Amino acid sequence: MIATLSGRVRKKLEDRVVLECGGVGYEVFLPPIAIKQLEHLTAGHGDKASELELVIYYHATRDQPRPVLIGFTSDLDKEFFEKLVTVKDVGPMVAARALAAPVAEVAAAIARQDEKYLRALPGIGPQKAKNIVAQLQAKVAKFALARPGAPAEPVAAAPASADTDGLRELVWEVLVKQLGHRPSEASQLITDALRRRPSIATPEELFDEIYRGQKV
Repeated sequence: MIATLSGRVRKKLEDRVVLECGGVGYEVFLPPIAIKQLEHLTAGHGDKASELELVIYYHATRDQPRPVLIGFTSDLDKEFFEKLVTVKDVGPMVAARALAAPVAEVAAAIARQDEKYLRALPGIGPQKAKNIVAQLQAKVAKFALARPGAPAEPVAAAPASADTDGLRELVWEVLVKQLGHRPSEASQLITDALRRRPSIATPEELFDEIYRGQKV
């Protein structure tokens, strides 16, 4: 399975690119957010073509044996996309086309149960919006906290539970290294959240409380 691709942009089409890696050209579908992020890239042959590295979601099924490669500019965007794909009636292509706004904005809309916002995304009708809110509302606080321009580092899976010191350290690392917060800001967000709700026992609960606090 293909996890990442790095090479030169040979073609830029409306919703995809052809990326040449080691002499092989890969056609990669791009969500709208990725297309916007890559507008400055130059396609062509030789050294004038831009270099590009993409995080890849590889999709192939028995019913659709021809592989589809969907590209993202960060692990965080791909991780959020993989959450969307778990929703009933939201397949990979629907989820990819729906990502027409920054992940943090879409995640915040899901967290606040804003079905109207979700219905405005490409391909998301009333029933899909309801399904997304019902299945993901409690799982997106971390993504809603992402800052624009956050470093594209792998998003590590958090353990189900941790002691208070370990919990603070783990969530601080995610806020700073993956979601783009300043170290002092991350420390304050965690301290405030734990003061409001001392019974927090898991990273997901802490992210949720931090997000709730930021909305106030």
